Amino acid sequence: MIKIPLLVSIITYILVILLFNVLGEKHKVYKTRLKDIKNVNKPTLPNNDIMELSFEERFIKPLVDKMIQSAANLFPIKKKSQIKLGQKLSKAGINMSPKDYRAMNLIIIIGFGVVSGYIGSRTGANIIQLFLYLIIGIFFGYVYRRYSLETKISNRKKEIKSQLPQVIDILSVSIVAGLSFDQALEYVIERTKGPLIDEFHIVKREINLGKKRKDALKALGERCEIDEVKSFTSSVIQADELGTSMQNVLNSQSKMLRISHKQEVEEAAAKIPVKILIPMVVFIFPVIFIVLLGPAVPQIIEALGN
Repeated sequence: MIKIPLLVSIITYILVILLFNVLGEKHKVYKTRLKDIKNVNKPTLPNNDIMELSFEERFIKPLVDKMIQSAANLFPIKKKSQIKLGQKLSKAGINMSPKDYRAMNLIIIIGFGVVSGYIGSRTGANIIQLFLYLIIGIFFGYVYRRYSLETKISNRKKEIKSQLPQVIDILSVSIVAGLSFDQALEYVIERTKGPLIDEFHIVKREINLGKKRKDALKALGERCEIDEVKSFTSSVIQADELGTSMQNVLNSQSKMLRISHKQEVEEAAAKIPVKILIPMVVFIFPVIFIVLLGPAVPQIIEALGN
């Protein structure tokens, strides 16, 4: 008689514990799902531990982002200027909105002016001189940011141009292996990296969204603004419309690009003797004159003096 109530109480206790565990697991699932929904637009960490980030990523980068967003709200930008700046940013490969980029430029330019004004104040300059220091600092900051963007655009164009022959070879080999042009393009995107691959990724995404291949390739040539890329896209479009062999078109494009690259290298090599004259005249010849004529200078001065 004593064992039956004890057994019932034990079974009841086990059932209650199991029920609470089940409810607790459901509650954990609900909390996890709500947390994921709340942080859907936030970057996730590998181990969900924010302390694994560096001090720059945890403190400095969010602070700079807030400063840029505040400056972007204070200084609006016109729609035409925003479109033009957005095109330049896409050419430079900068993944930033035109408003944020312009705000960042304003902060950097003002920072140049503040640093220049501080230097002027340390030298004991008056108000007019401090104003001139401030204007000079702002001017140099503007020139630096303008030159930086143009330099990134030109460097990216050079990288795209140098990567194009290799990518065309891979496309040609993939098509010979039996892939279609879209499949070969997807294969290249998955296997290689670089600014040209980023542009191809945009083309592939536009095609998947329903845009015609012809229009996507034309947009690629307009974005890059490189003659070789425009020639490549027009050849592919023409081969697609006329039904000619894509392999032959890609092989001819690859040969033309390599010949053009060879001619550019030869042209650059021919300019080297002319360019090397400037450092020779400025740095090497004076040293040679000092070494050769240095010992004779005192004797010449003494003879002329007498």
